[in-house]
Amino acid sequence: MRFYVGDENGLIKTVVIPSNSITLNPKDPPALQTTVKPWGCVDPRRNVNLMCKRIITGNNSDFSQFVIARQNGQIEIVDKSSPVEIKRVYEFKEETIMLPDMTKKEKNKIKSLDEDNKNKININNHEKNSKGFIGLFANESTLVTCTGAGTLRYWTIPSDPLGAPLTIKDTLNIQLPLDLCRLRVLPKQPNLIAFGGKERDLSVWDVNGSQVNKPEETKNSPIRPIIKHKPLNKYQKVEQKESCRRIWNAKNFPNDALSLRHPIWITDLQFMSEDDPSKIVVGTKYKQIRLYDIRTQRRPVLNVIIGENPVASVSMGRNPYEIVAGDTALSVLSMDIRTGQCLGHYKGFTGAVRDLAIDPASLSLVSVSCDRFLRVHSTNEGRKLLNKVYLKQRLTCLIIDKDSKDYNNANKRAQEDDQEEEIWQQMESVEQNKMKKRKLAKSDSNDADL
Repeated sequence: MRFYVGDENGLIKTVVIPSNSITLNPKDPPALQTTVKPWGCVDPRRNVNLMCKRIITGNNSDFSQFVIARQNGQIEIVDKSSPVEIKRVYEFKEETIMLPDMTKKEKNKIKSLDEDNKNKININNHEKNSKGFIGLFANESTLVTCTGAGTLRYWTIPSDPLGAPLTIKDTLNIQLPLDLCRLRVLPKQPNLIAFGGKERDLSVWDVNGSQVNKPEETKNSPIRPIIKHKPLNKYQKVEQKESCRRIWNAKNFPNDALSLRHPIWITDLQFMSEDDPSKIVVGTKYKQIRLYDIRTQRRPVLNVIIGENPVASVSMGRNPYEIVAGDTALSVLSMDIRTGQCLGHYKGFTGAVRDLAIDPASLSLVSVSCDRFLRVHSTNEGRKLLNKVYLKQRLTCLIIDKDSKDYNNANKRAQEDDQEEEIWQQMESVEQNKMKKRKLAKSDSNDADL
């Protein structure tokens, strides 16, 4: 099984775990060694924020690429068709990335230096205030990026023949609020987006406006020309133009018994379906998992408080009614979104989880965390830790390769072990049987005496 992992030092690592090295007990020595191959150079300013897949369909074969969004605004399209190494196909920079807060002296130094010498200034301490990228999506013809500065861009990727040089054009530019934390794109309908953030409740927008109900026109011209809006303050709303309109906006709960409003801070969100935007799951800074159904009402149809720490990441589970959520501490759990019931916890973490993903082939949970480990858990009833790999740097995001059939045998073994444990738990011990026989013998002797 192959994974692609990004870290805070700007490296992309290819992790290959052979099927024979998968053990139900991580302390057992693996039969084959796990291989880790880094790509790139160490540079904390090129911290990997987000990664996403880009699937390209050719005439004879299908091969995949993935897109990397970095903290300094760099966007790279990388080809991973070769099993040996990955290569950069295209690279460009987003100029409207949120700049870190600097003192006046440092700003004057940067102004006085040439562009070639800007990289020599140490601004690592100030980049912690920069959000970088908060949204990333790519398919065969479209690339969507959204920065922490609220700049949403749609880039058109022409359908060039395989092997031809790649060119990307900026076709749509919309300015969103500055205090957003996460933006998601509906995979089957890239014109639909959902976003939220600090004191910004969930909102669903259509960048094509009235074109959504005209498939013939959207197929020929899926993206409108460039439309630029003025930067928005915290309390300003997004301007609704002809090419960008709001479909739905969430509504907060009523005030509590003390007439105090409920604070809003969305940290992550997910569409429950790839082609239906009606149901959206949201994780908040205030330990809440909320489910919105835009067809019925504006307020959440489900609101559950999990744990004692803010929710950091939310991912869909092994079926359409299960989600997996991780907080800023050590808790990762699965939940039935229909009832809000916790199905179980995943154990073995020693750091906050940054990214979660379910492998569709083997139904294994793959995660990366701040403790520099990549972990693979079984999603069966036992939720056992199948394997973990130490990767030296603090990890931020991951991508699962499509060739992921190696964990099927391990999941079957884990399921068989769970069934054996249930059988052993149902069986009575020998001591209990002896005690019962003694009690029956005493009761029979007492009856005989009477």
